Amino acid sequence: MDYSSLFDYSVDPSSLVAAAAGGALGWNAVTIQEGMRKSLVHFDDISKFLAANRATIEKLPDKVLLHIFSYLSHKEICQMARVCKKWRMIAYDTRLWKCVSLRPEVSGLHVGSLESLLALISIRFGPSLRYIELPIELITHTVLHELANKCPNLTHLLLDFSTAMQLHDFSELQAFPTKLRYLCICLSEVIFMEGFMRKIYNFINGLEILHLIGTYEKVEEEEEEIYEVINVHKLKGATPNLRVINLYGINFIDDSHIDAFSSNCIQLECLAVNYCSKVTGSTMKTLFHRSKRLKTLLMNQTNLQSEYLMQVDWEKSSIQELDITATDLSSECLIEMLTRIPNLRFLSAGQLNGFNDS
Repeated sequence: MDYSSLFDYSVDPSSLVAAAAGGALGWNAVTIQEGMRKSLVHFDDISKFLAANRATIEKLPDKVLLHIFSYLSHKEICQMARVCKKWRMIAYDTRLWKCVSLRPEVSGLHVGSLESLLALISIRFGPSLRYIELPIELITHTVLHELANKCPNLTHLLLDFSTAMQLHDFSELQAFPTKLRYLCICLSEVIFMEGFMRKIYNFINGLEILHLIGTYEKVEEEEEEIYEVINVHKLKGATPNLRVINLYGINFIDDSHIDAFSSNCIQLECLAVNYCSKVTGSTMKTLFHRSKRLKTLLMNQTNLQSEYLMQVDWEKSSIQELDITATDLSSECLIEMLTRIPNLRFLSAGQLNGFNDS
């Protein structure tokens, strides 16, 4: 699997969905006619059918309309629901609500109140829901309880705390989705997550993909104090089955955190620490010794030191994808490293002064 494509944040480094979701939010800005054109039932055939039978779009079978609606965003689906009773019934079909974003700033739906969300979970989402994104104002113990109880097939969850100034009270949190395979947490710079995380540790040991998204901003000097807002050393103990770890733009992440994950995640296949400036590579040798399945290593804009990477047994590694963009590695290190990786298929090495013809 080409993991490198999961971590393209070129549009907005602080937003998730790169990763995330692998297109889980569906098709945006697609009109009904465009949906018809792309649907399995060809638009020309539909036109001929309508003309021959002097029918209108209301005569189309429900399954055809449902397929057309599947190419629309949820905002557009909600607009279609206002046309007539039939379209409203189709628009509220749970099969159209498997993947939902409730973050309006990234083209998601705006839900005005907790009561409205609880009703949606119960009536609209239910067992069909597979993926959901929640903004800070909708992340409460009541909402998480409802997701756990009413959405048993939920496997992908994004929690956006990035704009939080304080968290809701999670002291009564007793339930959390238990079938999660993918969890993305957008961190705040100033909110400590341990109180919340301590409540969910027992529910997330089946995770395979973890994204922790920081608040990276490109500045010349660090002007503010850095807080370790999430305890990685405790988190790694609750997630032994991780295959993909993405630590993006987190200002406190360093080599000790990489060492912590590698000590417990023996199935690790992909590690990304892009824009984590405190990473130097001092634990790389240990990482490869422990993580025999590691195929993808993405370290864009980190502070890698040549001496550490030259100590790695690259010949014994399974690395196929490597990103060392803007890492200031020496020419000697690059030659030493790249000539010793036997299975390398993808290399990103831009903005490297040491990268030359040799």
